Amino acid sequence: MLAAATTVAFAQYPDRPITITVGFAPGGTSDVAARILAERLTNSLKVPVVVENKPGAGGSIAAAATVAATPDGYRIMLSDPGAFAINPIMLPQNARYDPLNDFTPIALVGQSPLVLVVPASKPFATIEALNAHLRANAATASYASSGPAGITQFGAEVYLKRAGGLTALHVPYRGGAPMMEALMKGETDFGVAVLASAVPQISAGTVRALALAAPSATPVVAKVPLLETLGVKGAVMTSWVIMIGPRGMPAEIVARLNAAINAAIAEPDVRERLLKAGIETYQPADPAGTGAYLKQEVERYRGFQSELGDRLTK
Repeated sequence: MLAAATTVAFAQYPDRPITITVGFAPGGTSDVAARILAERLTNSLKVPVVVENKPGAGGSIAAAATVAATPDGYRIMLSDPGAFAINPIMLPQNARYDPLNDFTPIALVGQSPLVLVVPASKPFATIEALNAHLRANAATASYASSGPAGITQFGAEVYLKRAGGLTALHVPYRGGAPMMEALMKGETDFGVAVLASAVPQISAGTVRALALAAPSATPVVAKVPLLETLGVKGAVMTSWVIMIGPRGMPAEIVARLNAAINAAIAEPDVRERLLKAGIETYQPADPAGTGAYLKQEVERYRGFQSELGDRLTK
């Protein structure tokens, strides 16, 4: 009887609204991707799919809420490196969960590469000019980030170290939007931003993109060179978005969500809308492949943290 009831529950799923939790305020990479997906999933799953923003602690509040949710497929989360690969390493007091064991991987969605940008008011037209400035002004040069121990600080410190052990004062801001506003005003010399957050300012000409910390070029900023081709090796970093749920979700429900998400990101219109927002969609992956990717990324950020050491505490 229990097996029969469970089978009926799977067959009826979903029969009520689904909530996608996002760990940041509206307008960021995860939020943009979640809202585009929610629209398509509402159509394909025939139930309302809504986005709930739970900002705070670098995404850890949303992640903790996901851990505590009933694993029935009605509350899932669009995760990011901050909540899953950075906070558990750098801020364990905020991330009291295991990023690999307390969640159910569902599907890969997309990624937004990091981009090295400088204020348009600064004279640095190339990365060589910026590097020369940093070497000559080691005591006063500065960079902006979206917050301490976040992906933009990781990106900046990886760049500085791989560009020859350069240094600059870290100036943290309260999120990606304030960081970009500070760069527009010329308050710091540079920043390594998530492309999805920087596209409007790059397009408007208020900041200048010098290099992409990406494995390959992206059409959004097709003329911007890669850090790798400019001699800064091993500095590839992206801000990814991956759909996950609480641990213990039934495999049949996970498979249904995986198929719906993969079908959504395969639609040309969805891919184009995400790309215009600076988010490149992944090749479709099953839940096992999604989990393997998440594990790889967590281990990669642990490697960065070990390499950078106290650079990340400043």
